[in-house]
Amino acid sequence: MTWIVPPIWTGTTCYILGCGYSLASTPTKLLSGRHVIAVNDSYIRYPSANVLYFCDGQKWWNDNCEEVREHFRGHYIVTSHRDSPPPKIPGVCVLRLTEKTGLETDPGMLRHGANSGYQAINLAFHFGARRIVLLGMDMHATNGYSHWRRRNREPSPHSFHQILQRHMLPNFQSLVSPLQKAGVEVINCTPGSALQCWPMRDLHEVLQEEDRLC
Repeated sequence: MTWIVPPIWTGTTCYILGCGYSLASTPTKLLSGRHVIAVNDSYIRYPSANVLYFCDGQKWWNDNCEEVREHFRGHYIVTSHRDSPPPKIPGVCVLRLTEKTGLETDPGMLRHGANSGYQAINLAFHFGARRIVLLGMDMHATNGYSHWRRRNREPSPHSFHQILQRHMLPNFQSLVSPLQKAGVEVINCTPGSALQCWPMRDLHEVLQEEDRLC
Protein backbone atom coordinates (compact mmCIF):
# COMPACT_ATOMS: atom_id res chain seq x y z
CA MET A 1 0.00 0.00 0.00
CA THR A 2 1.38 3.40 -0.97
CA TRP A 3 1.76 6.31 1.39
CA ILE A 4 -0.33 9.48 1.07
CA VAL A 5 1.76 12.63 1.43
CA PRO A 6 0.27 14.92 4.10
CA PRO A 7 -0.10 18.61 3.09
CA ILE A 8 1.72 19.78 6.21
CA TRP A 9 3.72 22.55 4.50
CA THR A 10 0.77 24.30 2.89
CA GLY A 11 1.68 27.80 1.76
CA THR A 12 5.31 27.61 2.87
CA THR A 13 8.77 27.34 1.27
CA CYS A 14 10.57 24.03 0.72
CA TYR A 15 14.29 23.73 0.04
CA ILE A 16 15.41 20.72 -2.04
CA LEU A 17 19.00 19.49 -1.73
CA GLY A 18 20.17 17.72 -4.87
CA CYS A 19 23.40 15.76 -5.13
CA GLY A 20 25.33 18.03 -7.51
CA TYR A 21 28.96 18.94 -6.89
CA SER A 22 28.05 22.46 -5.71
CA LEU A 23 26.28 21.09 -2.63
CA ALA A 24 29.69 20.51 -1.02
CA SER A 25 30.11 24.29 -0.73
CA THR A 26 26.47 25.19 -0.04
CA PRO A 27 25.99 26.68 3.48
CA THR A 28 23.30 24.18 4.51
CA LYS A 29 23.43 25.33 8.15
CA LEU A 30 21.51 28.41 7.01
CA LEU A 31 18.51 26.14 6.39
CA SER A 32 17.97 25.47 10.09
CA GLY A 33 14.29 25.69 11.00
CA ARG A 34 13.15 25.53 7.36
CA HIS A 35 11.38 22.79 5.41
CA VAL A 36 14.00 20.69 3.60
CA ILE A 37 13.92 17.62 1.36
CA ALA A 38 17.32 15.91 0.99
CA VAL A 39 17.78 13.70 -2.07
CA ASN A 40 19.86 10.53 -1.69
CA ASP A 41 23.31 11.25 -0.20
CA SER A 42 22.59 14.96 0.31
CA TYR A 43 21.16 14.23 3.77
CA ILE A 44 24.80 13.85 4.90
CA ARG A 45 25.31 17.55 4.22
CA TYR A 46 22.18 18.35 6.25
CA PRO A 47 21.11 15.51 8.58
CA SER A 48 18.29 17.64 10.01
CA ALA A 49 16.37 17.71 6.71
CA ASN A 50 12.70 17.00 7.32
CA VAL A 51 12.57 14.43 4.52
CA LEU A 52 15.08 12.05 2.97
CA TYR A 53 13.99 10.96 -0.50
CA PHE A 54 15.73 8.21 -2.44
CA CYS A 55 14.73 6.64 -5.74
CA ASP A 56 17.75 4.51 -6.61
CA GLY A 57 15.96 1.36 -5.52
CA GLN A 58 16.61 -1.24 -2.89
CA LYS A 59 20.36 -1.17 -3.59
CA TRP A 60 20.75 2.43 -2.38
CA TRP A 61 18.94 1.56 0.82
CA ASN A 62 20.96 -1.61 1.39
CA ASP A 63 24.19 0.33 0.89
CA ASN A 64 23.20 3.26 3.07
CA CYS A 65 20.60 2.16 5.63
CA GLU A 66 22.99 1.84 8.57
CA GLU A 67 24.42 5.30 7.96
CA VAL A 68 20.93 6.74 7.52
CA ARG A 69 19.68 5.18 10.75
CA GLU A 70 22.69 6.56 12.60
CA HIS A 71 22.80 10.11 11.26
CA PHE A 72 19.50 11.18 9.70
CA ARG A 73 17.43 13.21 12.18
CA GLY A 74 14.42 14.10 10.04
CA HIS A 75 10.80 12.94 10.15
CA TYR A 76 10.22 11.05 6.88
CA ILE A 77 12.24 8.66 4.74
CA VAL A 78 10.50 8.29 1.38
CA THR A 79 11.12 6.12 -1.65
CA SER A 80 9.19 5.23 -4.80
CA HIS A 81 8.56 2.38 -7.20
CA ARG A 82 7.35 1.94 -10.76
CA ASP A 83 5.88 -1.52 -11.23
CA SER A 84 5.94 -3.73 -8.15
CA PRO A 85 6.49 -2.18 -4.71
CA PRO A 86 9.80 -2.92 -2.97
CA PRO A 87 9.92 -5.16 0.09
CA LYS A 88 8.45 -3.37 3.09
CA ILE A 89 11.15 -1.38 4.87
CA PRO A 90 10.26 -0.35 8.45
CA GLY A 91 10.05 3.42 8.72
CA VAL A 92 10.22 4.07 4.98
CA CYS A 93 7.18 5.55 3.18
CA VAL A 94 6.54 4.36 -0.38
CA LEU A 95 5.01 6.28 -3.29
CA ARG A 96 4.20 4.96 -6.76
CA LEU A 97 5.80 6.40 -9.88
CA THR A 98 3.39 7.01 -12.75
CA GLU A 99 4.10 8.86 -15.99
CA LYS A 100 7.43 10.36 -17.03
CA THR A 101 6.59 14.04 -17.36
CA GLY A 102 4.14 16.60 -16.02
CA LEU A 103 2.96 17.17 -12.46
CA GLU A 104 1.30 14.37 -10.51
CA THR A 105 -1.55 15.69 -8.35
CA ASP A 106 -2.42 12.40 -6.62
CA PRO A 107 -0.57 12.59 -3.25
CA GLY A 108 0.15 8.87 -3.33
CA MET A 109 2.05 9.10 -6.61
CA LEU A 110 4.89 10.94 -8.37
CA ARG A 111 5.84 11.63 -11.98
CA HIS A 112 9.38 10.39 -12.36
CA GLY A 113 11.10 12.67 -14.89
CA ALA A 114 13.94 10.12 -15.08
CA ASN A 115 15.65 11.64 -12.03
CA SER A 116 15.23 12.08 -8.29
CA GLY A 117 15.40 15.88 -8.33
CA TYR A 118 12.31 15.99 -10.54
CA GLN A 119 10.52 13.62 -8.18
CA ALA A 120 11.51 15.70 -5.15
CA ILE A 121 9.86 18.76 -6.72
CA ASN A 122 6.65 16.79 -7.17
CA LEU A 123 6.97 15.60 -3.55
CA ALA A 124 7.36 19.18 -2.30
CA PHE A 125 4.18 20.06 -4.20
CA HIS A 126 2.32 17.27 -2.40
CA PHE A 127 3.52 18.60 0.95
CA GLY A 128 1.81 21.87 0.02
CA ALA A 129 4.83 24.08 -0.62
CA ARG A 130 4.08 27.26 -2.54
CA ARG A 131 7.73 28.17 -3.09
CA ILE A 132 10.37 25.56 -3.95
CA VAL A 133 14.07 26.46 -3.79
CA LEU A 134 16.57 24.21 -5.55
CA LEU A 135 20.11 23.65 -4.25
CA GLY A 136 22.74 21.23 -5.52
CA MET A 137 20.88 20.82 -8.82
CA ASP A 138 23.97 21.33 -10.98
CA MET A 139 22.93 19.03 -13.83
CA HIS A 140 26.50 18.94 -15.13
CA ALA A 141 29.85 17.49 -14.10
CA THR A 142 32.40 19.70 -12.32
CA ASN A 143 36.10 18.84 -12.13
CA GLY A 144 35.22 15.37 -13.36
CA TYR A 145 32.63 14.82 -10.64
CA SER A 146 28.94 14.28 -11.32
CA HIS A 147 27.98 14.36 -7.61
CA TRP A 148 29.39 16.05 -4.51
CA ARG A 149 29.97 12.63 -2.92
CA ARG A 150 32.04 10.39 -5.16
CA ARG A 151 30.22 7.16 -6.00
CA ASN A 152 31.67 3.72 -6.62
CA ARG A 153 30.48 3.81 -10.22
CA GLU A 154 31.07 7.43 -11.13
CA PRO A 155 30.15 7.96 -14.80
CA SER A 156 32.59 9.75 -17.04
CA PRO A 157 31.84 13.48 -17.51
CA HIS A 158 30.98 12.82 -21.18
CA SER A 159 28.63 9.96 -20.33
CA PHE A 160 26.99 11.98 -17.55
CA HIS A 161 26.52 14.94 -19.89
CA GLN A 162 24.81 12.71 -22.47
CA ILE A 163 22.47 11.22 -19.85
CA LEU A 164 21.51 14.67 -18.58
CA GLN A 165 20.97 16.20 -22.01
CA ARG A 166 18.99 13.32 -23.47
CA HIS A 167 17.09 11.81 -20.56
CA MET A 168 16.83 14.26 -17.66
CA LEU A 169 17.02 17.98 -18.39
CA PRO A 170 14.31 18.08 -21.11
CA ASN A 171 11.73 16.68 -18.68
CA PHE A 172 11.80 19.61 -16.27
CA GLN A 173 10.11 21.95 -18.74
CA SER A 174 6.93 19.91 -18.38
CA LEU A 175 6.71 20.98 -14.71
CA VAL A 176 6.87 24.71 -15.38
CA SER A 177 3.32 25.41 -16.55
CA PRO A 178 1.49 23.03 -14.13
CA LEU A 179 3.33 24.47 -11.15
CA GLN A 180 2.62 28.03 -12.28
CA LYS A 181 -1.07 27.22 -12.64
CA ALA A 182 -1.04 25.70 -9.15
CA GLY A 183 0.47 28.89 -7.76
CA VAL A 184 3.85 27.32 -6.96
CA GLU A 185 7.02 29.36 -7.50
CA VAL A 186 10.29 27.56 -8.22
CA ILE A 187 13.67 29.25 -7.73
CA ASN A 188 17.04 27.75 -8.62
CA CYS A 189 19.77 28.79 -6.17
CA THR A 190 22.39 26.43 -7.61
CA PRO A 191 25.40 28.41 -8.90
CA GLY A 192 26.16 27.56 -12.53
CA SER A 193 23.24 25.16 -12.86
CA ALA A 194 22.41 23.81 -16.31
CA LEU A 195 18.74 23.72 -15.27
CA GLN A 196 17.53 26.95 -16.85
CA CYS A 197 13.74 26.70 -16.89
CA TRP A 198 13.33 28.56 -13.58
CA PRO A 199 14.79 31.87 -12.37
CA MET A 200 18.29 31.81 -10.90
CA ARG A 201 18.83 33.63 -7.61
CA ASP A 202 21.35 33.89 -4.81
CA LEU A 203 20.52 31.72 -1.79
CA HIS A 204 21.34 34.44 0.75
CA GLU A 205 18.94 36.85 -0.95
CA VAL A 206 16.15 34.28 -0.93
CA LEU A 207 16.71 33.47 2.75
CA GLN A 208 16.68 37.15 3.68
CA GLU A 209 13.50 37.62 1.68
CA GLU A 210 11.89 34.67 3.47
CA ASP A 211 12.89 36.06 6.87
CA ARG A 212 11.35 39.45 6.07
CA LEU A 213 8.07 37.79 5.10
CA CYS A 214 7.87 35.75 8.31
